[in-house]
Amino acid sequence: MAKKQKRRLLLKLITNNAGPLKASWASLGFATALILILLSFPILETSSDAWVTEHGAGQGGYLLPPNLIKEGFFFAESKIPIERPDVHERIVEQLNYLLMDRRASVTEWFNMYALYGQMVSESLKKENIPLDLVYLSMLLSEFDPDHKTRSGGIGWWALGSTRDGSGKTGAPWFSSNDWDDRRDPEISTRIAAEILQGLRKKHEKEDWLILISAFIDGADKIDPIIKKSHGFSFWDIVAPPPSDSLIPRLIALKIIHQHRTFYCVTITQANHLAHDNLGKIKLAKDLALTLVAKWTGDVPRNIWLLNPGVNPLLGLLPKVDKRAPNGFPLRVPKGTGSNVKKLLQTDGYLNNQLQ
Repeated sequence: MAKKQKRRLLLKLITNNAGPLKASWASLGFATALILILLSFPILETSSDAWVTEHGAGQGGYLLPPNLIKEGFFFAESKIPIERPDVHERIVEQLNYLLMDRRASVTEWFNMYALYGQMVSESLKKENIPLDLVYLSMLLSEFDPDHKTRSGGIGWWALGSTRDGSGKTGAPWFSSNDWDDRRDPEISTRIAAEILQGLRKKHEKEDWLILISAFIDGADKIDPIIKKSHGFSFWDIVAPPPSDSLIPRLIALKIIHQHRTFYCVTITQANHLAHDNLGKIKLAKDLALTLVAKWTGDVPRNIWLLNPGVNPLLGLLPKVDKRAPNGFPLRVPKGTGSNVKKLLQTDGYLNNQLQ
């Protein structure tokens, strides 16, 4: 309610109840009481502004951090024009969706990011992909290695058989009853990076937001839009519905993650999954994660957390498959790698293949 409306309503209330008010406030005097009440409105507004600054929310919902527009905000090497009213509105809408409708989920995503974020980010860095795209993985998979989408996507990047819309990504993956590359944080990120680099090569002059749109919706849907809208940014085109909402949501997710205190978002997971990476090993026979747990003095669940490409229902790192001749990766708790290598060798899992 606007300030003038509040004052008008208050004056009407006081006028209609002047008799009782005078009796009740005889000691103060009616005029003095009226002045105090009217003066309270600016005080309340100041208090509300302070609350907004501290907790990120106002009467209409959550707001952007106060200095964000002045300082500028970048996502995937692109400056986001949040000073534009239309862009500002789209990002704030997604900000409120995440903080009001999905707050519990967002908190869990950030906890999972604390565990796996370093693995995914390092893989993006190696493939020369902007690190901000880790938030794309977060939205597509909820940072859950076993996540499945309605369209059939699986794992960290919701990879399906037609991820780029053509069915010919040039980035195949291995999947069997025991193992799925799409559930492994490093392998799936390399696959996604290869697809993204292919889109980058095809559209060298477009920014990453357009390329992300092509990744989400398929190049076959984005290419015609690019041709018709040459020289326009993502914020100027009419993108397919998934991209139209998901990309502003990506921006909002990064803002929330970087301003967790401002939005009162608390995460409980503090440490990433410290591990020794043995790389891809060519096993002569299936290796049970329960056995690796005994070797390392850990529990099977923690070994699976390090190796989520393994089917959790079976818990077996598979032997070499002719479709995957280089074997499969194995990660073990930090400081146990050397001992695990020796045990793999002595127990006949490697046939002298691991040096």
